[in-house]
Amino acid sequence: MDPQTINYYNQNAEVLYHKYLSVKDGGVQNYFKEAFPEANSKILDIGSGSGRDLKKLLELGYDAYGIDGSEELIRQAKEKNPILIDRIVHSYFPLKENIFSNKFDGILLAAILMHIPRESLFDAVYSLKSLLKEGGKVLLSIPEVYHLPINDDRDENGRLFLMHEFEYLELLFERVGFRSLRKWKNEDSLGRSGTSWLTVLFELMIEQGLDLKKTSPPTQR
Repeated sequence: MDPQTINYYNQNAEVLYHKYLSVKDGGVQNYFKEAFPEANSKILDIGSGSGRDLKKLLELGYDAYGIDGSEELIRQAKEKNPILIDRIVHSYFPLKENIFSNKFDGILLAAILMHIPRESLFDAVYSLKSLLKEGGKVLLSIPEVYHLPINDDRDENGRLFLMHEFEYLELLFERVGFRSLRKWKNEDSLGRSGTSWLTVLFELMIEQGLDLKKTSPPTQR
């Protein structure tokens, strides 16, 4: 994970916690039940941040856990939501190995990939395989349009912010061993005009996957 981006979240954790808490229902949460149809499924929220989505997953009956790179956001989430105390681990994505005792039925990857450096993107997608059971699902959200200019791959707050093309990400996921099942377009949950999101559901198909040693990431245009 990009250190400058993590530093922003640590320095602004309390403000960001309340900002995310004010988000109206909707966005990626609309698709939890379709993406993860079994209510007791084991789900990992990568980049759980304020814990808003993680808390919703728990309320819906999932056995949900989270990881996040911001220690301060984790502290805010746990202090204000005791239900999350034993549910969030401080770790950076991509994970080098599965730090959990079991594999997951599903992974939530909401508004995270734009903060992953280009040179780490293939490793990030590939690392999902070590976390998922065969047939596991990934519910991914990425910005389709952003309301402010991006300069030198940084947003107005200095965060790494890469506008990855969906077609490239889809090819990358397929190269690793996933297939896309559904795709939705969403307005911005924070109500920012000129910002929209894509939400995509992928399924891990191990039998169809390629060995990382025998392949390489697709070329990004």
